[in-house]
Amino acid sequence: MKKNNKRENKIKFETKLKYYEIEYLVEHTTFKEKEIKNTQVHNLVKKLTSKASPTYKDKFNKKWSYFYLPLKRSGYLITIPLTIIEYKKEFFVGLHHLGNLHIKKGKEKIEKEYKTIFKETLRFISLIKKTKNEILKKTIPYDLRTGKIKGKYIMEKLMSKKEKILLCYERHLKKQLRISQISLNEYLEVAALCYQAAYGKKTKNLSPFKMYKKWADGRDGEMLSIKNWNSKEEFMNWQKSSGWGGAHPFEIVFSWHSHGIHLYPPYEENPYYSLWVTNYTYARDFIKMVKALIKKKISFHAIGLKEVVDYLSGETYFTVNDYNNHVFHYIPSKEYKDLYFCYIEWDKIEIPKWK
Repeated sequence: MKKNNKRENKIKFETKLKYYEIEYLVEHTTFKEKEIKNTQVHNLVKKLTSKASPTYKDKFNKKWSYFYLPLKRSGYLITIPLTIIEYKKEFFVGLHHLGNLHIKKGKEKIEKEYKTIFKETLRFISLIKKTKNEILKKTIPYDLRTGKIKGKYIMEKLMSKKEKILLCYERHLKKQLRISQISLNEYLEVAALCYQAAYGKKTKNLSPFKMYKKWADGRDGEMLSIKNWNSKEEFMNWQKSSGWGGAHPFEIVFSWHSHGIHLYPPYEENPYYSLWVTNYTYARDFIKMVKALIKKKISFHAIGLKEVVDYLSGETYFTVNDYNNHVFHYIPSKEYKDLYFCYIEWDKIEIPKWK
């Protein structure tokens, strides 16, 4: 009796490499390179690139996106995209989500599997052509494919009435509130309004200075060393100095990843405070601060407010299995398939232009 397994019946290709072997060979070097100095491997990569026209080239380098490496994972045949860049007669090979190889000519002794990577990729080309690319649709796992999905399908809590905050902010801007110079104390008092709005009870019994010390970046660029905290002139002179370059005096909410929330004081060119958030983990805190500053009629601009509101209301796209500020990692399970699959807009599978 024949097995009723369409996948096995349609895919007749026995690969010589396993997924975990590739993980070992590239040493999980996602952001680094495993250097290979071996002329035989170099020649195999050169032979592979000769099979297709470059996806991109200029006078310095050539790039091929993508070739496909067949592997065995959990008993099934899968394929992973493989990018190749040629620069100064050396090759840089990116194995999707696994790591990178830097291949030069040389006599270095290496594991035979490095050659097998490119031999198998070469051998797989005929099956790609024979199936008119259909083999790739069936063998590239969805946890390795890329795409995009709107936040509203994956975020637990969404912002409601987004139009209200945007309308309030628009009305606030129409008032054209302006402020020329401020003192350090005045700056800390406005920062305190932001802290109180975002952190509520946690700010109880804390002075503006202590709030700043508690939540800010800490690298104040000697801002807190100003002698007279009530002097607008001293604060302005410190702002104009180059002594605080490289510091983060205005990052009022610190973030280990990227930056948190900044509150820039007024300048001569910009007679208003500037508030913005970089790490959207703090997006809701940012919105609370915006509302507080509007209520207190503070002269300020909320940089990127529309983008933050779109994010919180679920209108922003998250990349799927790709590097970005907003990322969603798809797991090939029944739960993920039921919840998210139909909402993902998968990227088109790129095929080389064969010679």
